[in-house]
Amino acid sequence: MKQSFAIIAILLLSITTAAQETPDSVRGILPDTVVISQGLKARLDSLSNPFDDDWGISYDDISDNPLYFKLFMPLVLYGSAVSDAISPDPGRTADQDSLLPLMPLEDGNDRTLARMIDEALVKIYLEHPELVKMTEEELMDVPGIIPISDDMVSGIRFREMRAGRQKPSDDKNPERVRTKQRYWKTFGNFQGKYTQSHYSDNWYKGGESNHSILGQINLEADYAKNQTTWDNKLELKLGYYTTEINGENTFRTNEDLIRFTSKYGFKAWKSWNYTAQFQGYTQFMPVFDTKVTTKLKSKFFAPAYGNISLGMDYKPKFKNKNITLSVLLSPFSYNCRYVSVDSIATNFGIDKGKNFKYTMGSRLDANLKWTFMTDFTWTSKTQFYTSFESTEVNLENTIDYKLSKYLSLQFFCHWRFDDSVKRKKDKDGNLMGYGQFKEFFTLNFNYAW
Repeated sequence: MKQSFAIIAILLLSITTAAQETPDSVRGILPDTVVISQGLKARLDSLSNPFDDDWGISYDDISDNPLYFKLFMPLVLYGSAVSDAISPDPGRTADQDSLLPLMPLEDGNDRTLARMIDEALVKIYLEHPELVKMTEEELMDVPGIIPISDDMVSGIRFREMRAGRQKPSDDKNPERVRTKQRYWKTFGNFQGKYTQSHYSDNWYKGGESNHSILGQINLEADYAKNQTTWDNKLELKLGYYTTEINGENTFRTNEDLIRFTSKYGFKAWKSWNYTAQFQGYTQFMPVFDTKVTTKLKSKFFAPAYGNISLGMDYKPKFKNKNITLSVLLSPFSYNCRYVSVDSIATNFGIDKGKNFKYTMGSRLDANLKWTFMTDFTWTSKTQFYTSFESTEVNLENTIDYKLSKYLSLQFFCHWRFDDSVKRKKDKDGNLMGYGQFKEFFTLNFNYAW
């Protein structure tokens, strides 16, 4: 064990020395260009000779061996190293627990070398966890990661691609391999929820048996190139629950949302961006009054809300990579609402006889996502708009507890304030306040792509 650590220590020392000798002109190309120095190759080749007898690692095992990539790049928490440290298995190879597209390690020398590297990485994880820059899953999301294939361009030559045993070239010019930069990043997530409750007819507190289902889809497409960003998000939610109206069981919606947000940004300085944002939302299904089932309360595009905002977006970078924050400050904001049904237009703050209303004001949007204690994720969305005559506030908070890859517990609450609409009356005929609230706690089935 000590001997293996000594080998890795020598490797790291040689890599550090070689890196310090790399010209600034070459370092400036990284990370878009992978640079393999012939001088560095020679140093690695020379390290194989003293250990040929002890470890059975030959000259060609060291030369151009791609297993050393873990030592060249910033420290990453690799699954293969952690798995082997927790439950050692002599038959397992590093490529089996890796998310990276590694070639199968069929050679015994490769397996020995990979295990030595993983042992050294585990030692660093334990003694200096602050040096870890990201996990292997986060590494796979970095733009520019490309699959490794047999027709990989020269510069990293696998053993299977060699016609025979070759020694490193004497050419002092570095070989460069350019990767194709990915500017678009896409994400999709589906959540399915089901809840069932039952009360006997003589339950001492009373109650209503019901079933509820909820489906939710989030689609994201984000673009980033140089100083420009363009973030797009589509949120779809639709849920039903069973209830009894006039002695008959019927379905009613408990969640209904179509919301699209598109935000374009151009970097100003540090964490600030000049930003233009569009957001629009409405619902899928019609909703009727619980007492008078023919009385319409809302439907698709009745109402529909829209907003265009111009301002500055603040996106700080935290040392804790599990926290992301975006705050849009918009002193110039155009807000509008449209109701396609004349009879209910006044319920949404629109003047009688009209279907459309717009206002100008200021807006603040804040979005926070924080993953803590490994399996807990808190997502918060705050929207504040004022036209100096009325105010609209939406505050949404979601806490997810991950049970497994596909199952999670979720608590969601939404508080809303809008004093531009008429105040509603309660069952006793008293006027209620402008604040509105809803929440639910569910077991989710999750699928992401």
